[in-house]
Amino acid sequence: MKIRDTCLDYQHAFIQNALTWTFPINIVDPVTEFKIHFRAQCNATKGAGPNWYYPPPVPYLIKEIAVIDGSEVIFALDGAECWAMSGFDLGYLPMHRHHEYPDATSHWCFPIHFGRDLTDPEWIFDPKKFRNPQIRITWDLAAVVPIGPGGMKDAADRAIEISIWAKIMEEGARPRGYLMTKQVKEYTPAGPGDEVTWLPVDFPIRKLMVRSYVENGQMGESTEHIKISQDQDKWIPVDLAADDFIRLMINWFPEMETAGDPWMAHHEYREHFGGWLGHGLVCSGTASMIVALRGWTSNMFRVAMEDDAGTEQDHDNRQEVYFLGLTRTPMDCFCYPFGDQENAADWLQVTPMGNLRLILTHAIETPPASAEWPLVQIVTQQAHPY
Repeated sequence: MKIRDTCLDYQHAFIQNALTWTFPINIVDPVTEFKIHFRAQCNATKGAGPNWYYPPPVPYLIKEIAVIDGSEVIFALDGAECWAMSGFDLGYLPMHRHHEYPDATSHWCFPIHFGRDLTDPEWIFDPKKFRNPQIRITWDLAAVVPIGPGGMKDAADRAIEISIWAKIMEEGARPRGYLMTKQVKEYTPAGPGDEVTWLPVDFPIRKLMVRSYVENGQMGESTEHIKISQDQDKWIPVDLAADDFIRLMINWFPEMETAGDPWMAHHEYREHFGGWLGHGLVCSGTASMIVALRGWTSNMFRVAMEDDAGTEQDHDNRQEVYFLGLTRTPMDCFCYPFGDQENAADWLQVTPMGNLRLILTHAIETPPASAEWPLVQIVTQQAHPY
């Protein structure tokens, strides 16, 4: 087996704040992984009242990362889904350098996997099996907060940079198929009750991932219960309350590390990218400030910040803070692995089934004014044969 890591495009500069960019895959050897490196700079001016904006995590600005071949979709997730699924696939989260202080650059990696691991010779992307394969990336720097003070810098003033890397298997590949990872559904719960999603039954399912995001909230506040049902309850592999599901994930996935470098003031909240029931630590980025952790129970943490004289800091005196987190629910994601993840014969064989339903019970009493929060996203990873 001979594998090489090759850069296909390096720090390609874009001056558009929002764009859909398509990149041709002009290689012939099989690929186990593509890595998308995305760099964007924070605005030089910090947030001010009344909004007190701060730069959002880059995954929330990536609307889609896809591998396509004409109308055929081989892989398609948004930034948060892609980043989290990589963690569930490999047991550790991709490289991320989240920054918020003025003029700093955030640098996040978004891997696209096609196999069980990075050296899988069987489940692998083989460009020769497709006519015109391409990578498609859609972003919007203003997806969460406006461009400007406290947000991201206008790309016309500091270009976005995208690099693409491929892990290529020159010898030893035995292409059998590829893992097809796609979003099945995205919605905002209209109120309390059950939401039924019909899962695909065309190819075996290796993983099912559900992202249940509530800003400064708990995954279980939006999604209280998860049930998977075959053929009107003929077989029920999962029927669990959300918090019980997460506790069982201890047996399925290792703890994964998150980190960041926010620009904070006393009693502010920031996301730690770790979902619910994680834990972490914070420290000050300067010797003149004392920072203490005030909570980590939701998908955000809160800090208390004082100087050596015991003076609390207001929004006009934000300071650099470092955090380190450990989680099994990155980006507020539940994930269920079907069978032995290394044995394709053990994955969920769905073709004999009449139907397969995912039933999520939601507890949101009043739909939010924004259609974006709370957000529920459903992703399947299937074994697609050649």
